[in-house]
Amino acid sequence: MKPLRLWPQRLVGQVTLVLMLAVALEFVGSSILFENSRIYPNRDNQVRRAAEQLVVAEAILEAQPQHDRAARAAGLAARPGEMGWTALPTLVDRERAAERKLKDQFREAEPSLARRDLRMNAEIDRALPRDTHLKVALKMRDGSWVWMKTRIRAAPWAVVLSSFGSAFILGLGVIAAAALVLRNLSRPLRALAEAADKVGQGARIRVAETGAGDLKLVAKAFNAMQDRIAGLLQTRTEALAAVGHDLRTPLARLSLRAGFVQDPAAREALEADVNEMTAMLDSLLAYLGGQEDPEPPRRTDIAAIAMTLVDDAVDAERDAAYDGPEHLPVHARPLSLKRAISNLVENALHYGGQARLSLVRDGRTVILAVEDDGPGIPDAELAHVLEPFHRLDSARARNTAGLGLGLTIVQQILKREGGELVLKNRPEGGLRAEVRLAAL
Repeated sequence: MKPLRLWPQRLVGQVTLVLMLAVALEFVGSSILFENSRIYPNRDNQVRRAAEQLVVAEAILEAQPQHDRAARAAGLAARPGEMGWTALPTLVDRERAAERKLKDQFREAEPSLARRDLRMNAEIDRALPRDTHLKVALKMRDGSWVWMKTRIRAAPWAVVLSSFGSAFILGLGVIAAAALVLRNLSRPLRALAEAADKVGQGARIRVAETGAGDLKLVAKAFNAMQDRIAGLLQTRTEALAAVGHDLRTPLARLSLRAGFVQDPAAREALEADVNEMTAMLDSLLAYLGGQEDPEPPRRTDIAAIAMTLVDDAVDAERDAAYDGPEHLPVHARPLSLKRAISNLVENALHYGGQARLSLVRDGRTVILAVEDDGPGIPDAELAHVLEPFHRLDSARARNTAGLGLGLTIVQQILKREGGELVLKNRPEGGLRAEVRLAAL
């Protein structure tokens, strides 16, 4: 028997439950605020209460002798207000709109005040909540005056709660619900996005199968996809190794038999064809097997690699030169990096007749430039030459060995090392290929 789970496992169920909780929160909060707004006195009630106090005070004071009225009136005051009695009027009626409105409210609340001499001063606070400080004087029947000071509160709770309270609680509940749902949804999705990015760079990442049931299915499918891709790559690698072995054997036999050909021209042409087929096979295997390079990245001296390649070219009586420091470390796979730089040097020597290497450090970036004086690359083709199997017919000779994978392999290697390949045409002619890597 499965245990009872109060929290739904599916994403739809979680969203529905959270929204139901938000509605319940809005209902409870609105009920509480509505009750509070009823308890809190509103402005009309305060005016009515002040009018009743004034009428009651008049009735009490009329029954008192005049020499006791002042003390008796002071005792009738309701806190925090004041009340008093005077024989002569002390309050001047300013007859402003605020006073006229309050007089009408007093007389509406207490009909006995109609046609009575009622004087009033009202001062409204400038700052919120804009309470009204009220002074009221009523002429008694014997010509003396009873007065009171009180404050009519603006009753912000009554206004705010009745107008905005319910909407505020509902909005707060919905925002909290949305935040909870997005939090439960974003963490697994963010982990999945990071894992997909790393997998795209050749890493193996297992995504935790947690979260809502739908997200668990996505993570499970992603991990299964990784396993299938890894299996396909392993199968491709094994097939490449087998093909490479099977093709190199007949090529080696052809090369050996070419040596027995008596005709020098035919022997030279046959050896050239064998060498071209070998170069094509090497470039194809390097391109297709690039993602499966088992070599671990480590501290590598790119300056030493550049100088070694230049020395090898000079020993072969080819025009090559190096300008830069003797040591400059980067974090990369040394054999892969050497293969990439070797391809650039070979291109420069083949198409430009010479290769000039320069190495500099620009802030946190190491830049190795390989320049030649060849025909360069048309600007419209600079982006396309990095595509696999793309060859230039106009700027490069068509009868060259290879499949058009040299620059593609360089770009592939540098991307795996976290760097980039930048191609530029030199103003004075020729091509400039820059290897950009992060410096240590």
